[in-house]
Amino acid sequence: MSSEEYEVIPTSPIRRLEKRMEKMEDTSSTSQVQKLMEQVIELIKSNQRIIDDVVKANAELRDELSAIPVKVDKLLDAMHEFMELLREASEQEEKGSGIGPEAMKPMVDKLTEMVNQNKMSLEANQTMLTAMETIDKRLKRLYMGFANTYGGGAVRR
Repeated sequence: MSSEEYEVIPTSPIRRLEKRMEKMEDTSSTSQVQKLMEQVIELIKSNQRIIDDVVKANAELRDELSAIPVKVDKLLDAMHEFMELLREASEQEEKGSGIGPEAMKPMVDKLTEMVNQNKMSLEANQTMLTAMETIDKRLKRLYMGFANTYGGGAVRR
């Protein structure tokens, strides 16, 4: 004979509890997994936007920076020409010949050219500064959105 004990109990309450537990497990895990997947997808999208913005800004910055050496070379050439004109003007002054408007015209033309080149350099620098400010704003906005969504707020330094 065996020493096991048996008890007779109604199965309907147990079956109801089993069904209720299955329903709770199906409902809660699916919605939580779905919410988690939506958050992961949104994070991936925001990361891709950041990467796209950085790549675009990098390309714009490279373009702007590649133009600087050419402009500096032009400016140096103009300065050398200006210095040569000054040297020639001083030599003419030493010789005693009067400097008339005709003698000053090449120097005035070179000064005008240098002013124009400086304006172009300033405009290029302003464009680059504007592009960098735009990138900074976008990165801050994306970071704040990310921090608020996933980090509970901005990080204090």
